[in-house]
This record gives sequence, C-alpha cells and structure tokens, in this order.
Amino acid sequence: MKLVIKKILMCLMWMASKVYPYTLSERSCGGRDCLYTMWIRNFIGYMGRHSIIAKPCSLQGCGQRRISIGDYTIIQSHCILGCWEKYGNQCFAPSLIIGNHCSIGEYNHITACDHITIGDGLLTGRYVYIGDNSHGGLSIEEASVPPVRRALKSKGNILIGNNVWIGDKATILGGVSIGDNVIVAANAVVTKDIPSNSVVAGVPARIVKQITN
Repeated sequence: MKLVIKKILMCLMWMASKVYPYTLSERSCGGRDCLYTMWIRNFIGYMGRHSIIAKPCSLQGCGQRRISIGDYTIIQSHCILGCWEKYGNQCFAPSLIIGNHCSIGEYNHITACDHITIGDGLLTGRYVYIGDNSHGGLSIEEASVPPVRRALKSKGNILIGNNVWIGDKATILGGVSIGDNVIVAANAVVTKDIPSNSVVAGVPARIVKQITN
C-alpha cells in the first residue's frame, strides 16, 4: 500500500514539475526578493542601485540607519546585520558599510558596535561571521554573569579590502584589517591583520600562500 501511494505521489510531483518547472520557481523567488528589498530598504540608512536583500534578513541593534550598502550587492537569505546603537544600558555609535558588487552568502552574521567597512567585490560562503564585539571579557567577575547580560565590548574596527573571498564558516574577529585580493579558507578564524594578495587558513588563520603573477 505504501509503495502504491509513493508511486502516485511521484507521478503527481512529475506532473507538477511540468506545470511549475524549477526555472519558474527561481524566477518567482527572485520576484519575491525584489519586493522584500523594496520594503526592507526603508529601514536601512543607504542602499545603492540594483542591490538585493533576500528574505528573511534580521536587522539587529537599533542602528539599521547606520548601515550602508553599495550598488549591485546581493545579501542572501537568513543573514543577520547587527549595528548596535543600544545594548542594555550601553550606547554606541557604530557603522556598517558594505561596498559595491558584493555577494554575501546565506546565514552570514555581520555585527558591529564599532565600525566595520567592507570594500567592493566581497564574496562569502555560508555561515560566515564578521564581528567587532564580544559579550564581556575574561575576568572571573564577568564569567559569573550570564553571557547575554554581560557588557558588549568592541575588539576594534574591522576593515576588509576589495575582491576578498571568504569561505564557508570562516570567522573574522575585531581589530582586524584584511587587504585586497585575500582568500580566507573555509573554517579559518582571522585574529590578526592579513596583507593583500594572501591566502590564509587555520585556527588562528595563518598565511599559507602568496598570490603572485
């Protein structure tokens, strides 16, 4: 009986695929994201021409007016953009600037209570974290407080240059400057400055190769 039901369902799905092909599904999702972008851009400080924010996107920290997104940039679905003007009793003056022609992968988390500046042409994989802040420090006094109630502390500005490629599940921590044309391998944790034309990998990330002519 189960086999018969399965065959019937497979037949129905085959017919549905002819009526509603995959390419049509992609186009309908693109139209949905265009409408979503028209709505969410009203809450963002600046958004350039032909940029898209896919549904859903979470804007955190009450500082979305301090977010700037350049031209022809795509932010894929399920991303979090945090710009923290307020956290508990704390107040900040953050900025989050994303350049032109960037492609931010699904489930990326970018969070600033200081300043994060991303140049043109950034490409990221999925589940990338870029954050200039942390919950408290390493003191015993702070450790005795639940993390969500600890003070938000900045580790310093983050600056990412042009044409940088960041692989899946990589982490970029505060106080870091990444030069142009850098490749950050999947799962790498960047804790210090990376010069231009470098390939980095590991935890913590280290230069494994230089890009040359």
